[in-house]
Amino acid sequence: MKKFKSISFQLVMVTALLCCLQWSKAQILKAATRENKVTTVPLISVINELEAKFDVRFSYNTNLLKGKNILLQNTDIFQADNIENNLNKCIAPLGLVCRRINGKLYVVKAEDAANTRSVMAAAGNIAPQQNIRGSVKDSTGNALPGVIIQVKGSSKATMTDKDGNFTLDNVKDGDVLLFSFIGYTPKEYTIKGEQTINIVLIDQAISIDQVVVTALGIKRQEKALGYAVQRVKGEAVQTVKGVDLATSLTGQVSGLVIKNSTEFFAKPAIELRGEGTLLVVDGVPYGNMSLRDIPTDDIESLDILKGPTASALYGSRAAGGVILITTKKGTGEALSVNVNSNTMIQSGFLAIPKTQTSYGRGQNGKIDNDYVWGPRLDAGNTARDWNPVTKQFEDNRPLNSVGKNNLKNFMELGVITNNNINVSQSGKYGSFRASLNHIYNKGQFPNAKLNMYNFTLGGELKATEKFSLEGHMGVSKRMAPQVWGTGYGNQGYIYQLTMWTGPEYDIRQYRDYWKTPNQTQNWMYTNWYDNPYLIAYEKLNAIQQNTTNASLTANYKFSPDLSLLVRIGYDVYHNKETFTNPTANIYSTRGGWNARGLYSINNTWGWSTNDDAMLSYSKKAGDWNFEAMVGGTIYYWVDEGLKASTKNGLTSPTFFSLNGSVEPPTFTPAYSSRQVNSLYGRAAVSWRNTVFIDATGRNDWNSAQPEENRAYFYPSIGSSVVLSELFKMPAFTDMWKIRGSWATFKTPAGVYDINRLYTTTTGAWNGANSASYPSNLLGVNLLPSSQRTWEIGTARLPVQKTFEYRRCLLQ
Repeated sequence: MKKFKSISFQLVMVTALLCCLQWSKAQILKAATRENKVTTVPLISVINELEAKFDVRFSYNTNLLKGKNILLQNTDIFQADNIENNLNKCIAPLGLVCRRINGKLYVVKAEDAANTRSVMAAAGNIAPQQNIRGSVKDSTGNALPGVIIQVKGSSKATMTDKDGNFTLDNVKDGDVLLFSFIGYTPKEYTIKGEQTINIVLIDQAISIDQVVVTALGIKRQEKALGYAVQRVKGEAVQTVKGVDLATSLTGQVSGLVIKNSTEFFAKPAIELRGEGTLLVVDGVPYGNMSLRDIPTDDIESLDILKGPTASALYGSRAAGGVILITTKKGTGEALSVNVNSNTMIQSGFLAIPKTQTSYGRGQNGKIDNDYVWGPRLDAGNTARDWNPVTKQFEDNRPLNSVGKNNLKNFMELGVITNNNINVSQSGKYGSFRASLNHIYNKGQFPNAKLNMYNFTLGGELKATEKFSLEGHMGVSKRMAPQVWGTGYGNQGYIYQLTMWTGPEYDIRQYRDYWKTPNQTQNWMYTNWYDNPYLIAYEKLNAIQQNTTNASLTANYKFSPDLSLLVRIGYDVYHNKETFTNPTANIYSTRGGWNARGLYSINNTWGWSTNDDAMLSYSKKAGDWNFEAMVGGTIYYWVDEGLKASTKNGLTSPTFFSLNGSVEPPTFTPAYSSRQVNSLYGRAAVSWRNTVFIDATGRNDWNSAQPEENRAYFYPSIGSSVVLSELFKMPAFTDMWKIRGSWATFKTPAGVYDINRLYTTTTGAWNGANSASYPSNLLGVNLLPSSQRTWEIGTARLPVQKTFEYRRCLLQ
């Protein structure tokens, strides 16, 4: 204890001594200044005095300036606008140079002042850049072509060539390189001055008997499949949770393309092998659900069935494949309560289009109300222009480029929070799980905010050893006051602030967007674009979306080999979208909404049901195993809508109601429905769990087709042979299989595609309506389009490497 006190006392004394020395240096400098004497003063002390006096910041290498003194007569020779020049006169004899970069003063050696990067590197702000070369191999020494090497936290990346070699330019010490390749564990490597590196990637182990969920909820071993299936575990999409589950799937499944959008509330487009996908949750293919209706915390796993062979039992609804989602069930005998929260911050775009900032709005070098071919800025020019403070046009306004960062200044900090609480329990006679999820998305534009609520409830009842009952329910609600301002036609903010308006104005001066409330904007444009703040807070496109889904599944085992499944699925949605447009808007004068104001409401609603019954049989006889299944489905959906809008303006600028229409409102109803009845079957045989053959057939009767051609058939066949069970494999692999499949895929006509109706026009002839009938009629013998596909592939485990060749014949 005494020793500890002694050490503490010594540290205090040393600290006090250093403070005294620093204070004495400052006093010497100030004394020299007062007495106007030439004094030798430490350079670091002069810099400290300048930082305190003029509120500037210096950057330098302490070791470079240590022990260096300058002759100084009076610090008054330094002025705020000539610090750099005067300091250079003092430090030139020392072989040093001072340079100002982005408001900061850098002191470096004269030979290091060639360019900005070398100055910052010499000052220790950035590490000097270099080129890195290297190679990537697997654990057996084989070169790996196509490995992606990315500088972590940046967009800088490259790829290995056919020999596994790569070159990455302009990297620096401390950069972290991320090596990633399908089938291998990603690896990070930190650069520490070397110019050549050699990387070894380790195989990802995959169980050779991995079970996946296939069509209609049938569980099978992956090695038995003659088509491509890939599983994504729930943990992979739960680590970082965004607004949409689809975004979390980006880059995780080969052949699955997620087209993410930077627009607020826009859903990512999903394509599997270039086609659309069918969403199936716990065995039920829902017609009105999206991935936004399923909280990521409720997902146990996702199985992606690729291609027509994999999805043949689902018919035409699964053009490119199927995304099968298995939700979590109650586990553990004790009551379990889990709470988790996830927050992400969005601080801007990764890249913003670069546009010119030297010319203002206008044409032919003059200020105008459109285009950006106006006068040159920052050249001492003036013109008659709008003053956002006095809210009027004034003469001799200076033309300066003050809006170079208008988009950045208009944007706000974005925040996404994802909070979940779930309760679960299981026991001898069943289990249950309830989950409540809330997502709040604060967009990066003013008034862009979204609230999403999801409640799910699921349970299983084991009534007897032969009979079980399982049910699921989900309720989803989404609300946003403003989703306008995206894209191009909707006066999108990005287009307006970067391309179609000049940089001669500062957008922040236009936050007060009314000159006269509800009559005149505080804005200088009169041709096309409205004030962006008025768009954000007045030109509103609000949404309310509600979805409910439910399913009930009954299983009965007649014997260990024979079982019956009956499943009922149902979903319903009701969405409301409202538009409010103020009376004072510019957009309407160019073909947009009515300039005298508009209110519109669009209600859409509908429901669908998918009901299955399947009888399954399996039998093992020696080395052989036989499986068979027959079943049927009834799928029916209805979509309805009613849109109503005011006509020729509003009776009052703020009376946003259909009752406020100047003329009788317009109404547009919508209705569509479809029913598909199906019978299907599956037969499979395997030998010694090594050779597998699987055949399916499905026949649909579709109400959208002509009655004479309402029925059509989908056949498929697939086979898989596990060669590692027949031959001795090298040490580097546990399993190797080859597979192949063939299928015919049909696409029926869309709803009402074969029904050609009159097209009506309101008030076409002196107030009278008109109608026209299409000249081209579709024949009653219209057949569904047909596509035959086949594919072959091979897979090696534990590292899954897949080679596929597919051919499509269109009819």
